[in-house]
Amino acid sequence: MTIVVGYDGEPAAQQALERALEEARGSAADLVVIAVLQLPLNPEGPQTFGTWDDSPATMLPLEAPPEVESILAEARERVEAAGGDADYVWAAGEPANAILGTARDRGASLVVLGSHHHSMFGRLFGEDIAAAVKRDAGCDVLVVE
Repeated sequence: MTIVVGYDGEPAAQQALERALEEARGSAADLVVIAVLQLPLNPEGPQTFGTWDDSPATMLPLEAPPEVESILAEARERVEAAGGDADYVWAAGEPANAILGTARDRGASLVVLGSHHHSMFGRLFGEDIAAAVKRDAGCDVLVVE
């Protein structure tokens, strides 16, 4: 059994991480903590934009940006302080898609997310990450209030 938890360092994500730790302890599940950096381009995709021909793309090594490293370091401290263990991954792109991809890749049986309360404009112009994950996860999704 694998539990995936989305973590961005916000209070709701901190609560989600605590709940995911409880769930993992209670079921002897593996825990995967994912932090997502929103980027306009996928850094793992072809990097040929701006070239004059169809020459093969030179892929640059993909390293976690400092802001993601600090978020994952914070999560690691919280997990270790609670006596837990986890895998720490990061992704670039749209958060719901990245979380869903990680859940599928790891064969997750549960995804745990914090609830982010959006403003009226946020609800009108952007989709709620938790709602998108719940809709497409293919496994149980727990949204911590």
